[in-house]
Amino acid sequence: MYVSEQEAAAIYARACRAWYRGRANQVVAIRIKQLRRKGDLSGTRAWTQVAAELAKLQSDRTKQAANG
Repeated sequence: MYVSEQEAAAIYARACRAWYRGRANQVVAIRIKQLRRKGDLSGTRAWTQVAAELAKLQSDRTKQAANG
């Protein structure tokens, strides 16, 4: 079974949300900063995708709450 980078980021974003709850965005942002400081471009890109997927999850939750 092949999992694309975007799918992997979405899976990991959901896992981060489950592990860290409301702190998930903060934990991911800290990780991105750490990787940037180390010069790890591919790691930074991967975690940035996770951050984007977390934002999508938050957006989806907001839409669901608004629709009742």
